[in-house]
This record gives sequence, C-alpha cells and structure tokens, in this order.
Amino acid sequence: MKMMQRKVLGASTVVLLLAGILSACSGNTKEAAPSASAGATATSNASKEPVTLKVEVFDRGNAPAGAGPVDNNFWTQWIQKNFGDPNNIKLQFVPVPRNQEVDKLNVLMASGDAPDLVFTYDTTTINNYVKSGGLTDLTKVLDENGPNLKKFLGPDVLKYGIFSGKQFTIPAKRTLQFTQSSYIRKDWLDKLGMPVPKTTDEFYKTMKAFKEKDPGQTGGKVIPYDFSTLDSNGITSAFVLMNSFEKKVSEEDNYALSTSNFIPELTKPGFKEGVQFMNKLNAEGLINSDFALDKDGKAFQKDVSNGLVGAFTALAAHNDLMGNGQVFDTLKKNVPGAEYVAMDPFTNEEGKSIKSIYDPIGAYIMIPKSSKHAAEAVKYLDWMSKPDVLFTLQNGIEGQHYTMENGFPKAITTDEAKKTFYNNIDIAIISNGKDFGSTEKNIQAATLAFPNYAELAKQTIINGLKDGFTLPRFDRPIDSEIKFGKTIKDKAMETVVKSILAKPEDFSKTYEAGTQEYLKIGGQTVIDERRAAYKEMKK
Repeated sequence: MKMMQRKVLGASTVVLLLAGILSACSGNTKEAAPSASAGATATSNASKEPVTLKVEVFDRGNAPAGAGPVDNNFWTQWIQKNFGDPNNIKLQFVPVPRNQEVDKLNVLMASGDAPDLVFTYDTTTINNYVKSGGLTDLTKVLDENGPNLKKFLGPDVLKYGIFSGKQFTIPAKRTLQFTQSSYIRKDWLDKLGMPVPKTTDEFYKTMKAFKEKDPGQTGGKVIPYDFSTLDSNGITSAFVLMNSFEKKVSEEDNYALSTSNFIPELTKPGFKEGVQFMNKLNAEGLINSDFALDKDGKAFQKDVSNGLVGAFTALAAHNDLMGNGQVFDTLKKNVPGAEYVAMDPFTNEEGKSIKSIYDPIGAYIMIPKSSKHAAEAVKYLDWMSKPDVLFTLQNGIEGQHYTMENGFPKAITTDEAKKTFYNNIDIAIISNGKDFGSTEKNIQAATLAFPNYAELAKQTIINGLKDGFTLPRFDRPIDSEIKFGKTIKDKAMETVVKSILAKPEDFSKTYEAGTQEYLKIGGQTVIDERRAAYKEMKK
C-alpha cells in the first residue's frame, strides 16, 4: 500500500542543493562542535544574553480569524513563558508552508540559514542530509540533555534515527501506526441479502452483484469499487488490494525487492497478479476507469457523497470522510439511509489481510550541522516530552480548551477556544498522535473526533492495524534511491496505471515492458544496492 505523498527531488536539483549544504556546513563546523558544552552555560541563570533558538513550524494556512500567525500566537507565547524564560532562551518560530516543506527546507539547509530544529517526513530528504554531512551528530548531546526525551521515545523509536551507528535524527513517536482500511455500503448489502465480504473472492462476487443489480438505483452510474489517482495525492488507494497478492519471500529478498517512498513493488513475486486482478475489475466495469485523472481525489469524494460508490479503500478514521460536514455527512443528506461499514477482505495466500502500516515514528526531527545550539534544542524537546507539558500542548488548558469526559479530554468547540487551539499538532512535534498509555486507549481517543461515526472509526483503525507490517529499514542511505527515486517511482506508477487500463490480452505485454524499463533506468541498481546493504548489515 502506497499512500501518503512524499516529494522527491530530481537528481540535478539534489546535486546543487547538497553542494550548498556541504558549503554551508563546512563554514560552521568549528563553531558547531562545542554546542553541547556551550549549551549548559547558555541556558543557565548566570547567562547575560539570552540564546535565540529557532524552531521550524508548519504553516498550513488554516488559522482561524483572530488566532494570530503560526509564529506568534497563544502557544508560542505559552512556550516562551514556560520554557524559554526560565532557561534564558528566546524562541523564534520559523514558518514553513506545509505543502512546500521539503522544497523550503532544502533551500534553508543549502543556504546555511535553517532553524536550529527542523523536521520532515521524507526519508529521501533525510538520507540526502545524512549522506552530505548536513546534520549534527546527536548521540552525546541526547545523552547529556535528553533524559525525559529518551524515556518517552524509547529505543524502538530512537533507532530509526540512527545511521551508521550515530544518532543523526530524533524521530517523533507515532502512537497509532494504521494507514488504510476498506469501507462498503451496508445498505446495499442488506438489499441484496449479502454479508460483509471476508475474502478477496467474496469481495469480487459482491462487486459483481453491485454492478449487475445496482442496489443503489444509480441509473447505471454505479462504481462498485472506487479510488483516485495512485500517486498519493488523494486519501484513497488500491494498493492494499494489489499488495495482498504478493508471495512470501526470504528476508534478503524482502529487503532487496521492497521499495521506499511508496514506489509500486513491480518486482515483488505476486504483485503482477494483484495488478492483473485490477485489470480484470476494470475490464468488467467494476472500477472507475478514469481514476488516474482524479489527481486530488475530489471526484472520488463527490462520487461517494452522491451515493454512487459501493466500496473503497482509504485512510482509516479520516476527517475528510467522517468529519463534521464532510463526505459521509453529505452522503446522508443526499441519500437517506446510506451507510458505510468497515471491511477487511483482501486476504493473501496465508489467509492474512496484510497491509503496510506506518513505522512507529512520525516526523524526523533534525538539528542542522550549521546550528550552534544543539544542546538548547534537545533541552527544548526534553522539556516537551514531560508528561504534563506534552498533555497540555496536545490538549490545551482544562476549562479553556477541553473538559474531561470519561477519562479523556473533550475539546471545547467555541470560536474563542478554536482561536487558541488550531496548530498544536505542529507544535508538539515529538509525538504524532495523542498518547494515553495503551493502544486501546489511543484508539478510543482517536474515535472521539468523530462522534457520529465512532464505531466505524474504531473498526477501521482495528482493521488498519490487523496483520500490518512495516517496511524493512536500512541503517544507511541507499545512494541509488536518492539518485533514481523519482525517476523509477514515476515509471512504476505509469506501469501500474497502463497495466490496469490495458486490454486483458495486452496486460502481460504492458506490465513486462514497463517493468523492464523500470529496471533499466535505475530499478535494478536500487535492488542490487539494497541487497548488498542487507548483507553488510547482517555481518
């Protein structure tokens, strides 16, 4: 399953930016080196001049009226008062547009003007910085200044930030690792007297029934199984279905043939059969053959809202579907009685409903090599990781932003409360999701955001976690992925789309031609390097 969008730089752009990074870093190496010891003095009460600590913050462009800008609002001021002032540190928040975060970060890093704390979700970007020497080695700094942080994250999370034995990034902790889940119209099933499908074969028979009997009385407009473009711009994906056809392989082959940055796994045994199944669905009119044109997922959402879609796979417990006034609410208005329930039918050869899930981490937090304030930056994250501080940052002030209900904070939704509680997910950067101490509690808390669809949200999360697997991780950058990543991703996506839409008799020819081109333009080089890196790691 390949969903969330990652921006990957072209090879020529990477070369130019990395050259800038190295240039910027080399000019600051001597100044950056003593930051750990200097930090203790800089943040002591005896310091005469406050240290300015620059921290990146996402600007999503969604601030409520009167909330103030992302770099100067209720929470930035609260942090200054509760962390900055006692430690003689002046916090300066640096806005970065969310939809341009990789490009903007690369520019800041290349110019040597990046904030002291930056972060990204993009693994290729991380590998670029590690390879170029653009990041501070945090191994010692973390030990000296981050006891609370290390306890909160734990070794299973922190190891994702270790490259070649050094702690170059501090990964945020992801409290729930689910991504995709599948949905199906219960009212259609009830009309046909059919159960929720539990296997791929049952799913296929159900989609055939939706097409032939049109239980929603769409006048021939029914889309039994729907999804939007495959290049990750929408919330939907058909990759859970396609990946379920993959065969079990050795550990070495899994490391070599798996892909990062959500590239379709063209060479994984069985994946071709998954794409061929999609080709069959298309030939029989069971999917929307215009899926590749739906670049932003809006057509998909419109079709669901208008009651045309029998089933789909999308992000579990997602606001665009279950939020107030969003897709499911619109569907209820347009089609009284319409109802989606969760399903998990895509079973592999072992009968498991496998699906790729997130790593146990969120964003990668970094301190650029050009920073002179590594110790202060880690101290800031350490302060944030204290349970009472993190709870406040994530939930607000009791009575002002939330009330306690059944053991969980319930958001106060007045306009005044919203003014001061809109960007906290980007402030509390060490945690991706609220942590209440257990998976069960975290799931329950996640459903509170969808009071009208709480049971559905809960079941989609449970399904999204069931039989989930994380992709193999290397402790070193894979150079060929950095060099060829975008090129081979584009080719792989193109191959899958063309293969799904091909005439059934042309499927194998189309798929094989695309795969051979993929291997030729860098795919084989990536496989070979991943295999070699695996063998080195095993030593």
